[in-house]
Amino acid sequence: MVESWLLGLLMLAGLAGLAGEINANALGNGTLMLCGICGMWAVLRVRVPTGAWWKQLLYEVAVGLALSVVMAGGVTAMIDALGWQAVWQASSLPNGLGPMLLAGIGPGYCLARIGVRLWRVWGRMRRRRMRWALTHAHLVLIAVVMGIVESGFGLLVVLSTLREDLAAIDGLSGLWPVLGSRVLHTLFPAAGVVVIAVGVVLAASLPLSALFSVLVARRTTRRLERLASAASALRKGDLEARVEVSGEDEVAQLQADFNAMAGELASTLHDLEVQRDARRALVANVSHELRTPVSTMRATIESALDHWGERPPSSLRRDLEVMRGEVLRLQRLIDDLFSLAQVDAGRPALELRPSAVAPLVRRMVDAVAPLAWQSGQVQVSAQLPEGLPAAEVDPARLEQVLANLLRNAVRHTPPGGIVVVSAAEEARSVRIEVRDTGEGISPADLPHIWERFYRGRDVVAREDETRGAGLGLALVKELVEAMRGEVAVESTAGEGSRFTVRVPKL
Repeated sequence: MVESWLLGLLMLAGLAGLAGEINANALGNGTLMLCGICGMWAVLRVRVPTGAWWKQLLYEVAVGLALSVVMAGGVTAMIDALGWQAVWQASSLPNGLGPMLLAGIGPGYCLARIGVRLWRVWGRMRRRRMRWALTHAHLVLIAVVMGIVESGFGLLVVLSTLREDLAAIDGLSGLWPVLGSRVLHTLFPAAGVVVIAVGVVLAASLPLSALFSVLVARRTTRRLERLASAASALRKGDLEARVEVSGEDEVAQLQADFNAMAGELASTLHDLEVQRDARRALVANVSHELRTPVSTMRATIESALDHWGERPPSSLRRDLEVMRGEVLRLQRLIDDLFSLAQVDAGRPALELRPSAVAPLVRRMVDAVAPLAWQSGQVQVSAQLPEGLPAAEVDPARLEQVLANLLRNAVRHTPPGGIVVVSAAEEARSVRIEVRDTGEGISPADLPHIWERFYRGRDVVAREDETRGAGLGLALVKELVEAMRGEVAVESTAGEGSRFTVRVPKL
């Protein structure tokens, strides 16, 4: 209010200096301009209050009343004190109307503040909904065009009249009254006409522009609304949320990208759930497989300690053999788990180099055959042709593959059975086969034998001491594929199985 009061005094000083130099109508327009500018200054400078609506209303009314008192009383008092009564006397305003106009700044302020509130509401609407943002853009365009046209017209009028007045001026002493007269008598009314015209056009255009925006932008805004709704549903956990793709523009591309992103997200989350379940199963299976040999060794050790009074215990050798078997079983399990962990990490320790396959196969058969005959009366032999070419493999890993296949074949072959390892050359690979005359694999189990910790139903039901941990065949597949080879199986229940390994030859 102090700023508005000072601004009013400054403008009154200018009007007082022009009193008697310009006509009465121009001076009256100057008084109206003073009231409008001081009122708008207060409208733009006073902060918008917050809180309950009735508190805000009381605040605005109080500011308006105070503004009327300050402007009417304070400015009039300064006019009397400074001797500027000529401003009222020389203007075209009726007697006593000047102070009334100053007092009317308060009510004008209140009306303008209503417009400010409506503008804030409109701003929130256009920020939240695209259709109102498009409507706002249309209105701004209309207002700018109208303002440019009206301002250009008013400026041309002012310049045309000002040229005539400047031609009649003799020296600079009369320049100020001429400029002041044209500003107050022509430019100010023209500006008022522009403001009123733009306001009328906007008031008339708002419904039409809103309708135009709704009709034109409805398709785009509806597509965006559906997209926003689908994105909200996806954020809340609805992985099946999708949006219909319509059109070929940027919004359609956005819809397609959203659908693709949602599909990839659903697939990724499903894979993570599968991996989580697999990890849980892995932990459970590893715990079970580790618990069994540890329990066996503990029981064996406790039994040996209980009979330690005998010198030496009669069962000591048998107990040590049992513990050695369980330790070997643990070692194989740990080695297999370590190898699978390396494969999962994408960095299995492979050293691929040209290697002779026949000596490697014969060495593995010679190592397994005595133990297989001693423990289960199973005959293990090799059938290797002459001139078998070398293959590009990791010899240590290929030995691990053959060891697992031979151990698996011997385990599932009854006494008197035969396990044969053969090799042959193919067009681009060396084929190694491990055949047995064992119990075979049932058709229901055959698709799952390469899965980790999977054991056939008959093996699980039997639960004998020869059972495996279910890692051997999984490790075989992982290692063979890591060496750029492939593995396959054929089996008939009750007749035997044939495992085929193909590795690239040189």
